[in-house]
Amino acid sequence: MSTSKTKVSPIRAVTGFSTMIDAILVVFANAVLKALTGNASFPNPTVPLTTLGNDITTYSNAITAALDGGKNAKSAREKAKKVVVKDLKQLANYVENNCNDEMAIFTTSGFTARAKPSPSAPVAVPTFKSLDYGPHPGEILVWIKSVPGAKAYNVRFAPMPPTPPVAAGSTPSSTPASAAATAGAGPAAAPSLWTVLNVANIKKAFSIDNLASGTLYAVQLQALGMQGLSAWSDSSTIMCP
Repeated sequence: MSTSKTKVSPIRAVTGFSTMIDAILVVFANAVLKALTGNASFPNPTVPLTTLGNDITTYSNAITAALDGGKNAKSAREKAKKVVVKDLKQLANYVENNCNDEMAIFTTSGFTARAKPSPSAPVAVPTFKSLDYGPHPGEILVWIKSVPGAKAYNVRFAPMPPTPPVAAGSTPSSTPASAAATAGAGPAAAPSLWTVLNVANIKKAFSIDNLASGTLYAVQLQALGMQGLSAWSDSSTIMCP
């Protein structure tokens, strides 16, 4: 018997070090240095910790020297910051690749993990923007309203079964044949054989052609999202020109 494994989303570190103000970056870098020192889970860091410590010290001294506003001192501070940022990025990559995607191990490194995206909800059932005649006989045009999270859409259509004869004394109902024709097909009148077409672009009308003129068709929509297919929409009907 085969068993399926749940795919684990890899842990990634927050690496926006260059956007940190100087004082915060020094504190953070020292926290990483302390967390990685003697850490059995990360025994061979790609940047030697003595190098990181020296670079932090150089950066901290450069920050102090730049307080007088001298141009050269500020330039030295920015240069020293870039070195520390580079060290941290290399170490973050090392931690990502050696934590076995286990958060309990990752957090011992002193780095912060990026928030993982929440699971996407099932995609909603799409609806018609309009359903109308095409420019040629035997053609209808389908406009689909976009659905959040949908990557593509399906359209299916089929000729409606013949309507049972109207009983004596009853009043027959009428359904508009163009875009306003959105009456759902009743269960007793549901088509038995559908033709399914894929729709990748809904910015323009989707054409269904080679239909039988004078035939009443039912049309339904379906969306494809990250978690699979939606249910089919209710049927809308239109008399093909």
